[in-house]
Amino acid sequence: MSKDDGLSHLVEEGIIDAVHSRLMSGKEATVYIVERGGHLAAAKVYRARDDRTFKNVSSYVEGRNQTRNSRDRRAMGKKSTYGRELLEEGWQDTEFRALRAAFDAGVRVPEPFFLHDNVLFMELLVGEEGAPAPRLADLQFTPEQATQLHLEVFLQVRRLLETGQVHADLSAYNILMAAHGPTLIDLPQVVDVARNANAGQILRRDLRNVTEHLARFDARLLRFADCGEALFGHCVHGTLDLATVPEERSPQSRRGGRRGRDAERGRAGREKSQHAEASRFKAAGPPAAVRREGRPVSGPGPRDDRRPSRRR
Repeated sequence: MSKDDGLSHLVEEGIIDAVHSRLMSGKEATVYIVERGGHLAAAKVYRARDDRTFKNVSSYVEGRNQTRNSRDRRAMGKKSTYGRELLEEGWQDTEFRALRAAFDAGVRVPEPFFLHDNVLFMELLVGEEGAPAPRLADLQFTPEQATQLHLEVFLQVRRLLETGQVHADLSAYNILMAAHGPTLIDLPQVVDVARNANAGQILRRDLRNVTEHLARFDARLLRFADCGEALFGHCVHGTLDLATVPEERSPQSRRGGRRGRDAERGRAGREKSQHAEASRFKAAGPPAAVRREGRPVSGPGPRDDRRPSRRR
């Protein structure tokens, strides 16, 4: 590998034995396949803060620095040299701690090994044939596979929510199709449900991203586009154990806003048109007899006056 891969000095220091290849490059880091002690692992090298396209916006970091002392919080707020160093350490440490908590709770995430300098070492996820696991975004699925995948990802998101965390950047690009099932990756933006007022909105967006992608293979999944809303409701009310499948959004939320009102007017117009057409059809009388499977089929005959009429 080249000298600028960010890992050469770790080989010289004996932290790892070799760097095999670059696995993927994202908006906040580049991941390499490395070897240590005869075993392969993934090494995530974080980009410098100014080089990342993802912005460390307040909606994600709200509540993260409450455990810092007042001096550190002031430095991070002013973004002094010391404050920027703390922000970078916090950014990387957040992902390591989030992965550790999620993995220990049984969420499908790569197991984190250790954090050294600006490099996170973790499990190398592989597919059924032993090659590095592909991204969900790079594969095609049947409608049945898409529906099953949607359920599996939903359950992993729910399990992550049980740890008090929301992924906050979930999409088909941050899910790997590992041998043991769809696995969530890239958690530096993770938000704390108890400390972040935006958690519900972020959860809804995470699941909408995944749902809309999988709906390309089964459009029926679109009815679950806002299943994150109901899931967060279970979180708030302490009933996450009841969230065993994605739920459709409530009728009230479907009818809200201008889009909902337009849909309601369209539905009323269609019903009016159908009613008028049915009236014209009825006035025209029964159609002439036609044949279906060799048997004559006709409209209703005259009323049989011998049948007793219902009492009024």
